[in-house]
Amino acid sequence: GECIMVVKFKDKKIEFDEVVDVFDTHGPYCQEVEVQGSDTDGVEYSAIGISDGDDITEIEEDTIEVLD
Repeated sequence: GECIMVVKFKDKKIEFDEVVDVFDTHGPYCQEVEVQGSDTDGVEYSAIGISDGDDITEIEEDTIEVLD
């Protein structure tokens, strides 16, 4: 399934659509994950988020950073 979470960040819309790492699992439906995505200009970002195993359900906005 497509798991895309769109976050507004500094007047940009970032689509996080890729889970690249799972840090921690709190039961079957709650995983702490590292996600990556890009904004409309093609700039790539990473962030920490929560996944329910299928979809990204939350992005911690203070963890968003630009990938060089």
